[in-house]
Amino acid sequence: MIWQNNEVIEAEITDGIAVDFIQNRFVIAIKDQVWTDYERKALKQNPLHIYFGYERICAFFLFENTDSIDTSDAIFDIHGCEESEQLLKQEQYDIEIYLIDEQNHVCASRAVFLDKSASKIIRETLAKQASAVYDDAGFDRALYKLQHIYEPFEMEQLALLKVSF
Repeated sequence: MIWQNNEVIEAEITDGIAVDFIQNRFVIAIKDQVWTDYERKALKQNPLHIYFGYERICAFFLFENTDSIDTSDAIFDIHGCEESEQLLKQEQYDIEIYLIDEQNHVCASRAVFLDKSASKIIRETLAKQASAVYDDAGFDRALYKLQHIYEPFEMEQLALLKVSF
């Protein structure tokens, strides 16, 4: 794990959900003002569903923790990833999920491991994203359209893969 429970993290994270590829793994950080005991326990115990999709030029992860966190979307842009070369070389991926409170404390965490076939879908899709003609304004327009046409739970239908833990 990159961060430990109760650790105060130095990274700048805004409220909501974000995903990045750091230290050879995907990190999903979900920041809110307060996390209840139930939500903290649910992250570790309740079924967890992660979707991955690609629409227009936007790659996205969807995250749902049954009876705790509704489907939330986190957009991933390989062009902004500092470790993109390693990401595209890696055969299998891990995903670490963190609940972060308003003081940047890690309130709960969970690590999951993707099998080779799920990892291959992500790697090939992100290679496609990396090779697409890219400019920030075009990406922002595509993202705006995607997020204004679909609610996060509606984006499930666009997913290329769904994994449950």
